[in-house]
Amino acid sequence: MFGWRKRVERKGPRILITGGLSFIFSHVTEYFVRKGWNVVVIDNLSKGSNPEIIDGSFVHLNAHMANLDVVDAIVAEKPDYIIHAAAITDVDYSIREPRRTLEKNTRGTIHAFEAARHLPHLKKIMYVSTDEIYGECDHPMREDEMLAPRSPYSCSKAAGSLMRITYENTYPILKGRTVEIRPCNIFGPRQEPEKILARIKLSLKTGDPIPLHNEGAGYREYLYVKDIAPVVDLVLHEGEGVYNVGTRDGFTVRELIEKAEHVTGKKVPTTPSHRSGMDMRYQTDNTRICGLGWKPLYTFDEGLREYLSSVE
Repeated sequence: MFGWRKRVERKGPRILITGGLSFIFSHVTEYFVRKGWNVVVIDNLSKGSNPEIIDGSFVHLNAHMANLDVVDAIVAEKPDYIIHAAAITDVDYSIREPRRTLEKNTRGTIHAFEAARHLPHLKKIMYVSTDEIYGECDHPMREDEMLAPRSPYSCSKAAGSLMRITYENTYPILKGRTVEIRPCNIFGPRQEPEKILARIKLSLKTGDPIPLHNEGAGYREYLYVKDIAPVVDLVLHEGEGVYNVGTRDGFTVRELIEKAEHVTGKKVPTTPSHRSGMDMRYQTDNTRICGLGWKPLYTFDEGLREYLSSVE
């Protein structure tokens, strides 16, 4: 089951990243490799993985976090840090396949925390959640406000948020050793084609129309993917508890399309569409993460221009 590779031991700490070949966390994998850390990635090479970054600079274990034997595999690695990011993240897929989404994501998170509680020298485990666990928002949500997930995907992530609290409270070995981030919508290189900005980029290249769910009125906050690795590093070293990760740069889908058209000078054709149960607005309060001294490297406009540079 596991794809073992010859190890090149480095002087830095050992970090294990689940889902470390995914759109977002492939960038985090490369970041810690560049820092000189010993990086171990658990990724089952499912849809959205980026195996092209496997180059011998880190260890890749080809395994699914929903399988129980990953617990022993993680413990055997003796990591100093764990980032649990592996998950089914496609909301539309989760609506079509709720049982599989809930089962796989929940079991994967259980296994990550089960491994963590058997690692006496673990410094920190990070659970990667999402701003979608707050549900429909009428104001910027703080980390201590009620969770009200409204899709199978966000429900599975909210369950993980509760698991983190439970494991830290129940097992003294994890006291003060768990953290959680709740990022807003991330965009950038390697993004899955079904995500909105990836769809916009493809439409700009091909001229094919994109579906405009609920008249394009859905409002989301956005962050460029190259800003994620530094904030992950900061929270692993300085963080305690939960952090919303966003810049309050929020737009409707119609506004995103207008911005992309302005950057590229091209039009994005659309077709009317309806998404059942769609939350119309997510927004979060980023006071806590800014209090750690975090400042994004890119504004939204800078990230968008870099991302769309190949279609201008």
